[in-house]
Amino acid sequence: AMSSVVGITTVQVRREFIWEWETQGVGSGIIVSSDGYILTNSHVVGDGQAKKINVLFENGDTMPGQTLWNDAILDLAIVKVDASGLPTADLGDSDSLEVGELAVAIGNPLGLDFQRTVTSGVISGLNRSIRINQHNVIENLIQTDASINPGNSGGPLLNSKGEVIGINTVKIKSEAAEGLSFAIPINVAKPIIDSIIKQGDFKTVYIGFEGDEVEAYERKLGIDLGVDKGVVVIRVFPDTPADKSDLRPGDVIIKLDNQEIESMVQLKKILYKYKKGDK
Repeated sequence: AMSSVVGITTVQVRREFIWEWETQGVGSGIIVSSDGYILTNSHVVGDGQAKKINVLFENGDTMPGQTLWNDAILDLAIVKVDASGLPTADLGDSDSLEVGELAVAIGNPLGLDFQRTVTSGVISGLNRSIRINQHNVIENLIQTDASINPGNSGGPLLNSKGEVIGINTVKIKSEAAEGLSFAIPINVAKPIIDSIIKQGDFKTVYIGFEGDEVEAYERKLGIDLGVDKGVVVIRVFPDTPADKSDLRPGDVIIKLDNQEIESMVQLKKILYKYKKGDK
């Protein structure tokens, strides 16, 4: 799998009040198509805002890259380089994982001085949720005790067959919690990769309404809706699926396809699994 792992360096512009300055970032990525499509984390490419992206290959070649697609909520991105005949990663099936299985991470944990470092461990847990900030929780993560550091971000988590089962993403930094590392399941990324390679873009389906979390809505209006969790429909947009299925302002969505709904961000994530026309 080693030859399909790349280093990604970026130049990002930071702004504060009237000042701006450039910072450099280092991460990892996985070649998913021989004609230059690379899967990585959205935060590795500055959530699409990186001024400059360079991709470093195992043979020492460096090429400029551009972000074709990224999503900060999923923390995934696709970077394209102008190349052909590249070695590609074998993608596994993250839905069939079991706790206790071997897990191997490859990446650049401390920058390019330690390129393609291999660490191993086991799958410690499945379907983990991590709160990144006030608005975003990354869900359904694979937890592993394979050592992962910031520069590993975007690199692969592999099974014993050398198949990619996850994209390494968040390392919890805590003195009390050593050896907690997380990866986004590869099955989340597969439909995105296919769509971008075939159509050049990935479009998510939508329902067609504006909503707010139950708790926030109750707090703003000083009322009790009688439910603990869910999303309140605030506004329904005309000629949308929501409009046609008679969703109305004031309705509360508590489940989508039997999954409990807690926030708009979570609802949008669930929609990533669906294609236009699905019921």
